[in-house]
Amino acid sequence: MKHAGFTLVELLIVVALVAILANVATPSFKEFIDSSRGLATARELASGIRSARAAAVTRNQIVTLHAIENDWSNGWRIILDADGKGPDENDPVLIERANSGTARVVDNRKRVEEISFNGLGTLRRRTARTLHVCAAD
Repeated sequence: MKHAGFTLVELLIVVALVAILANVATPSFKEFIDSSRGLATARELASGIRSARAAAVTRNQIVTLHAIENDWSNGWRIILDADGKGPDENDPVLIERANSGTARVVDNRKRVEEISFNGLGTLRRRTARTLHVCAAD
């Protein structure tokens, strides 16, 4: 009489091989996830910049995209900057995007926490800046 099935030794060998393959694949999978999160954050930030510019042109007013709590890693807000003096509590918030902490966003200059567009869609302050999106620590 012949029985179909696996022996305990065969099963243990398969489990050991699966464990080894999982250990080999885990580091590259983590890097892939970190890279995907950083790319998603960069795309969301670029979309926020485009939205701020479009809102400025549509409303023909100054619209400012600024870092929440002066840190781009916390997220950003798009506000209608009626007085043109930068963000304050009286400015209406058009869009707010809180960052979930999956990626870090840093500026190439100190104390640059906002990007403003006028009603024509051009930058109000002509300064060169770069925002870097990095993997969270």
